Amino acid sequence: MKNLVWLVSYPKSGNTWFRMFLANYQRDTDKPVSLQEIESTPISSDAVAFEEETSLNPFEMTFDEVDLYRPDVYRTISQDAEITGKICFKKTHDAYTLNTEGVPIFPADVSKCAVYFIRNPLDVCISYANHGAKEVSSTVNFILNEEACMAGKKAGQLCQKLMSWQSHVKSWKEQKLIPMLIVRYEDMLTDPFATFGSIVKFLGLEYCEERLERAIINSDFKLLKQMEQEDGFKEKMQKCKSFFWKGKIGNYKEYLSGKQIRSIVEYNFDIMKEFGYVNDIGEIKI
Repeated sequence: MKNLVWLVSYPKSGNTWFRMFLANYQRDTDKPVSLQEIESTPISSDAVAFEEETSLNPFEMTFDEVDLYRPDVYRTISQDAEITGKICFKKTHDAYTLNTEGVPIFPADVSKCAVYFIRNPLDVCISYANHGAKEVSSTVNFILNEEACMAGKKAGQLCQKLMSWQSHVKSWKEQKLIPMLIVRYEDMLTDPFATFGSIVKFLGLEYCEERLERAIINSDFKLLKQMEQEDGFKEKMQKCKSFFWKGKIGNYKEYLSGKQIRSIVEYNFDIMKEFGYVNDIGEIKI
């Protein structure tokens, strides 16, 4: 049964925000759901889930060895979800890659679809630097690195191969096995009703305008930031002051130098142009 939905993004591109919207939409109550309730859409790189399904400790294996097991882990998760008859949502930051046997990490035979959240890499860079309490310069290099990966070092998550920002987008955009909708973070901010509504329809969920509007209000960025300040959020990294930081468009202007901006635009030009972040001559539009 195709019952897995992948919520895909390069880190800091609106994935967690959407998961809060989704939780509120599914719950459909006047009161906002808590940040803790999005644990029902766990990340696909959860090491605990991997060990439970395989009886293997992923941190005693190489990254390539782990990836050999991941497709079948997801098939087992899909089988378990069949009992409820509900869609199983999985957040993922992995690029779409094949393991050493040439098998996609994300098996199409149990995948209903994927939603890809894309955000201006200039803003991604700054938000990701804040998230990891890293220097902006090192984060610039990271998002341009074709060998970039995250986690995998006994930190609760499996290694996730990201590649560069542009390659990450291309890897999912160019695969043809899993139906996919690409959504811009900027559109989620500027036109939330139409944008979130399009995702609800794509996922085949019951569409209701009043329910949609209520879920958008209950997952407002400022509200999420307030909830984190009051109750904390387990997805916040230890050195990071706030998971929900600023969330605005064009935040990079306050932190990136002209040289850093040019290096990011030049390296990612094709995808930035395709999704409206720059024009034909590389001038930034957002």
